[in-house]
Amino acid sequence: MSLKTRKIISIFVLTVLVFSPFLRFNQAQAAGIIPLAELGETEKILYGSVSDKPILTRVDEVEETVYNAQQPGSIVERTEKLIDDFFISSESSPSLLFLYNTIEWSIRGELAGGNLIQRLNGLEEMVSGEVNQGPIKERIQQLYNLTIKGQEMPLQKVESRNNQLIRVQLLDKINSNTARRGEKVAYQVIEDIKVKNTLLIPKGTRGELEITEIEEAGKMGKDGDIKIGFPQLETIDGSDLAVAIQKEAQQENESQKFAIGASVLGTAILGLPGVVAGYFVEGKDEEIPAGSEMYIQVTESKELYGVVVK
Repeated sequence: MSLKTRKIISIFVLTVLVFSPFLRFNQAQAAGIIPLAELGETEKILYGSVSDKPILTRVDEVEETVYNAQQPGSIVERTEKLIDDFFISSESSPSLLFLYNTIEWSIRGELAGGNLIQRLNGLEEMVSGEVNQGPIKERIQQLYNLTIKGQEMPLQKVESRNNQLIRVQLLDKINSNTARRGEKVAYQVIEDIKVKNTLLIPKGTRGELEITEIEEAGKMGKDGDIKIGFPQLETIDGSDLAVAIQKEAQQENESQKFAIGASVLGTAILGLPGVVAGYFVEGKDEEIPAGSEMYIQVTESKELYGVVVK
């Protein structure tokens, strides 16, 4: 190998060694810089599910729904604008989700089920007798102008109360013979949750519990066993709030005889984050019927925007 060739190889190797850390950093940074989780959450709220299409197509479709036009900028800038408009509130400017939730609660007295498009269609038909056309942002503003504009419904930032009880109702049944680990089961809040005079979680708010462990009933008297956990619950301003069944909720469940099923003989498993309850029936499969009620509780103190109500 000639001296000239060895010099060229040495320069190439040195260049790779010097710049490869920067290349690796940039690749890692790029992989996490587009807020895909938040984009997926926006899609789930709007349509009820997260798209598996290419990122650019997803952003185009959400912008078409919200603004009826593609917004300027990079994918990152466009996605961040969607997130800001949908979720970020101030005392003078509620987010789109916060504004819609406030309108719907003020008219219905509770939040409806379904994705945001379905809910908006139903509310428009209820108010004016017809479903309007156009971008979501414009339709929500029009509904606000038509219904509650001019009424004093100020926004206020308050701190959630740790251990505050929330009464909920299952919307689907759970059976230890058919349920699967990781399965999500819908529930709804059945009473407004306030801190002082500020509404944080409206009646009708939907959440999902998750089946964390499941065992079918077996021979020799083996019990059917269901363990459930509660992912976070969404508040009126679109923020997530941690909830679970811990000591206070379990005591209230026992005092109210909310056993989640008339034949349930089990008790809650307490003290483990995310694991809230285990239920069993001796020697047979356990079913928790739809419509069953129970108490869960707030498990964090967090500043949130709410609506001041009388």
